[in-house]
Amino acid sequence: MKNLNIFRRLNELETANLHLQVMLKSARADIKNLQIKMDKTATPKPEPKVKTTKQILKQQEYSRKYYLKKKAKKLAAMEAA
Repeated sequence: MKNLNIFRRLNELETANLHLQVMLKSARADIKNLQIKMDKTATPKPEPKVKTTKQILKQQEYSRKYYLKKKAKKLAAMEAA
């Protein structure tokens, strides 16, 4: 009787395994179809904007001022304490 029980469990496991394989294949096919569909509808990325020297210098100046203010606040807080 025990042998029949083992064979039945093996049969159930094989059936479950086949079911999972079918699900995996269909999921892979769906993913592939979606990738193909996305490639067809995808728009190219716009070119990144090139910063001019003037813009870069302005940004650097702002950064310097910002961090100097931050440093001054920190020093003032340390002196006050």
